[in-house]
Formats: sequence, structure tokens, C-alpha cells
Amino acid sequence: MTPGQYILVVDDDDDFREALGEVLSVAGYPVQQAENGEVALKRVKEEAPGMVLLDLKMPVLDGWGVMERMRGDARSAAVPILILSAYGFEWEAELLGAQGYIPKSVGMDEILERVRKAAGPPPMRH
Repeated sequence: MTPGQYILVVDDDDDFREALGEVLSVAGYPVQQAENGEVALKRVKEEAPGMVLLDLKMPVLDGWGVMERMRGDARSAAVPILILSAYGFEWEAELLGAQGYIPKSVGMDEILERVRKAAGPPPMRH
């Protein structure tokens, strides 16, 4: 992730999304949130994120649809996507272009650690 880029957290579970957003913000990462796939794609179109943390099971447009549309658009095709899901699908997610899979059951500390590995350190604060 380059300085100035944000992490987009996409999940229809308001409590989980907001808690994860808080954990990432406290760790120093700029964060934006989206409650479904359509909102996520609007945010991506406005300003490409440095990384997307994407739930798979959501109303309106699910994570599979978000990933398919992002990979089909030259402006977002290279944006790293980490799947966050309570369901399996690790193999399928990577086959369709995700850079990784994180089961929600691992807890916030482990999710943060995996984001750090994928995104690098948070941008410097001035």
C-alpha cells in the first residue's frame, strides 16, 4: 500500500465492520467502510483503495460480484483483495483473484496481523 491510500472494509454486519474499522484506524491505517457491494464499488470508483477487506455473503451485491467487477476494471484490477468470511471458500476466493483469505473466527488481533503482512506498515503520520 502506498501512503495516502486507504483500506476499504466491506461487510454488511455493522458491528463487525465498525469494530474492524476502529482496530485498523487505531493501528494507523486510513479506513473507509461500505455496507454492501454496490456501495463498495462506488467508493472504489471515486478513489481506488490500497486494499479491500471483503465479506462474501452480503445483500445487494455479494463479495463474489464485487471481486468480479473489480478484476474486470483496469482501474481496480490490481487492488489487493483479502476475503474476510465466516464460511470456507478459501480456494475459490484465491482462484477468482483474491490475495488472501481470513476466517472471521480468528479474531481482530489476527486479522490486523494479516493485514499488516499484506499491506505493509501503516502510512507515516505527520
